[in-house]
Amino acid sequence: MGLQEHRETKNYSGDELDRLCHPVFERLFSELGERYRDWIVVIEPETGDYFIGLDDYEVLNRARKKHPRSQFFAYRLSENPAVDILC
Repeated sequence: MGLQEHRETKNYSGDELDRLCHPVFERLFSELGERYRDWIVVIEPETGDYFIGLDDYEVLNRARKKHPRSQFFAYRLSENPAVDILC
């Protein structure tokens, strides 16, 4: 078993997830926003790992493969991003 499998799962509130993930989103939006406008970015709060794509199901599956026990926060890469908590 890898280190990731032994880690305890922490349950964050929506506000906590947004607080942890929003700085990553802001950086990504400034770097990728023009090229990937309206794509979905899924962020793992503890590592800052992110996954982008057009299909939310596919992006979340990629995120879960790397971080199977994590919660995620998703944003749409736009000035007024829609947000979602993903478990």
